[in-house]
Amino acid sequence: MESILLIFGIYLAVGLLFGIFFAWKGVKLLDPVADGSSFAFRLLVIPGATALWPVLLIKLLKGNSEATV
Repeated sequence: MESILLIFGIYLAVGLLFGIFFAWKGVKLLDPVADGSSFAFRLLVIPGATALWPVLLIKLLKGNSEATV
């Protein structure tokens, strides 16, 4: 049980770091319309990017500009 919680904690920690990066830099790479978005929008993106960080990381690495997440 402890190992599951440890893995989940690591997943969330990596996800949070990625989510912060994605909200400030990565979101405009996948969606050019988001460039110049408000601070509130970027705060709202962080929880979703934290949960879905593996999918978004793959899309960023592929350079997919037509993201549908």
